[in-house]
Amino acid sequence: MNRVATACWIVLTCLLLSLQAGSALAQSSSEQRISLLADQVTFDPTTKVLIASGNVQIIRGEEILTTDRVVYDQKNKRITVPGPLVIAVGEDLTTRAKSAVLDEDLQNGLIRGAEVLISQQLQLVSEEFHRIDGRFKVLTKSVGSSCRVCKKNPVPFWQIRSRRVIHDELARRLYFENATMTVLGVPVFYTPKLRVPDPTVDRATGFLVPHFSTSNTLGYGIEIPYFVTLGDHADMTFSPEFYSKGSILVNTQFRRRYSNGQLSVEGAFTLADDLTPRTIRSSLSAEGYFQLSREFELDFGIEVASDDDFRSDYAIGDSDQDRLTSFLTLRRTRKNSYVSISTSYNQSLRSNEVDQEIPLVLPEFFARKTWADPYLGGTFGLTAQSVTLLREDGSEFVRAGLNADWQKDWIFNNGLIVTAHGELANSLYYTQNYPAFGNSTISESTPLAALDFRLPLSRQTGRATHVIEPRVQLVWSPDRARSNPNEDSTQVEFEETNLFSYNRFPGFDDTERGLRANIGVSYNRYDPEGWNYGVTIGRILRAHDLGQFSTGTGIDSRNSDYVSAFRLSYQDKVDFVNRTLFDNDFNLSKNEAQLALNFPKLSTAATYVWLEADVVAGASDPRHEATVEAEYRHSDYWTYLAQWRHNLLTGKPTSGEFGVRYENECVAVNLSLSLQYAGSGIVRPTREIGLSVELAGFGNKKRNKKYAHRCSTL
Repeated sequence: MNRVATACWIVLTCLLLSLQAGSALAQSSSEQRISLLADQVTFDPTTKVLIASGNVQIIRGEEILTTDRVVYDQKNKRITVPGPLVIAVGEDLTTRAKSAVLDEDLQNGLIRGAEVLISQQLQLVSEEFHRIDGRFKVLTKSVGSSCRVCKKNPVPFWQIRSRRVIHDELARRLYFENATMTVLGVPVFYTPKLRVPDPTVDRATGFLVPHFSTSNTLGYGIEIPYFVTLGDHADMTFSPEFYSKGSILVNTQFRRRYSNGQLSVEGAFTLADDLTPRTIRSSLSAEGYFQLSREFELDFGIEVASDDDFRSDYAIGDSDQDRLTSFLTLRRTRKNSYVSISTSYNQSLRSNEVDQEIPLVLPEFFARKTWADPYLGGTFGLTAQSVTLLREDGSEFVRAGLNADWQKDWIFNNGLIVTAHGELANSLYYTQNYPAFGNSTISESTPLAALDFRLPLSRQTGRATHVIEPRVQLVWSPDRARSNPNEDSTQVEFEETNLFSYNRFPGFDDTERGLRANIGVSYNRYDPEGWNYGVTIGRILRAHDLGQFSTGTGIDSRNSDYVSAFRLSYQDKVDFVNRTLFDNDFNLSKNEAQLALNFPKLSTAATYVWLEADVVAGASDPRHEATVEAEYRHSDYWTYLAQWRHNLLTGKPTSGEFGVRYENECVAVNLSLSLQYAGSGIVRPTREIGLSVELAGFGNKKRNKKYAHRCSTL
């Protein structure tokens, strides 16, 4: 008899039994239907005992019991499984056992020699456990671990031995009684009671992984995070840090998701501080994003600190960040229009800057709209902008402007592309108590016209496509100097990305003047399955040297330096970029190189920078440094990380970080060393060693599939 016919016969038999005795396996006391499949079934009407054997499956909802033989005592409403069995509840809960005695609806009973695997992570082994109300598992003399336990590996990296463990399947909690934790067989921790979430829980209130550290400035330290759930869409984390030299730091984080956005707030403050005479030092960071009606978006961020060194002293945020920005922006983006209004303020952490001289932006407005020109063809655009800057010294700066521009492209049969561009920029300025301008009102109007000629040429050789494109751009604007204050156009950098720009000043307060020609040529090779590379080179030729740009920018004379860029890549494994500025005698004023390698075992990123003084306005000293980052994956378990930053002018290091990570299916250990040197702009050079140990199996800590359980104790 085939399996389908057997199944039909079993269902019919169970139906007859239920009609005769008023109760059967097919209908449980909990009124949830139970189905049974087997290769063979026998029934003794005298003893009312049903025996199913051969590929037996008992199915109750998502719960499936699989074994070779089942004895059902209808009179006593008891199911006996004399041999090995497996009970699976969905994909998250699997129980293997040597034998079991259950009631007829599988909700209560005794299971012997049991192994429980939760979410393919946490393994609980017990001599026996009682199942109560289909919800609780009460395991006695239990051993729990998320490490593999095999004949080749009988002692797991860590395990918890407990007199009794209660698993609440509904609440998804584990309760350990008289629990002893051992690491490599050595007892390291005992607690009379322990409550933890099981691996199916995404978020649960409780302690997180502690972090241990030691540094030359703070001494030995421990951070003990405590996580609190605030409903399904919000949570909070408290992380006190205690240091042996007397400092106590409290970190807090609040997160909340809304139907139209999200909010995150992080704060830190000291209850005691050994580094300064001040007891309370603090910082606050917040960011939020919300989608409003009529396609508007609200975006804001807050970053403030009580003093310049607090964040670097306690390694809060980005150690290289030397300015903290707070802002609020309301914007809307559509196909042919963009509008935004914002306010912002910067707190400087630099020793050579004074916060009172940094303006408060209140507010800044920007709007742009483009249309298809119905008369001349091409595209017509309008840009409206305004900004108000307020300083603590009482000075005020206000600018309002309206810019109109027009552009049209022509493509000729020989491939030549000609672009005509014209614009008129109008600005009105109002100043009060402003240095060198006092109380004044100034207006400026600056026209600009340009023609752009491009001739892209391409050729196919095998799989590769070669494209070479010579380009000449003629730009005119008046020679006269503008007479207005300059707030947003003080820093200018010349590179291949703005070689063909009409105006290399980044803002609205100044414009590039005079008649000039931007000339250059680019070559690129594209191969979707191999090496891609390209090079760009060009310069600016001027009719007159108007002295607009500072020394060292590469564009401070009548004819600019040559700007070049070389790019090389191979699929997603190799990426190299080099940018240079050099004069007619090939003297470099700028050289930047970036290299990224990404291979199965090794990933690296290296940066080299040489900048002559004043390449970026305000930089009075040259800059010559190199940075290297590397991650080496020695095996599935060991990963080594390193980062080093070196000042090549002084020959001294700036910062360094080194780390070792060991991770298997049940534990992740991170050991790190962080170094900050005196030349990095911080007051106190630091050396800090950090250690964290994370155990898998408690809460939803997903592991890579390569760490999945592949063997068991049974």
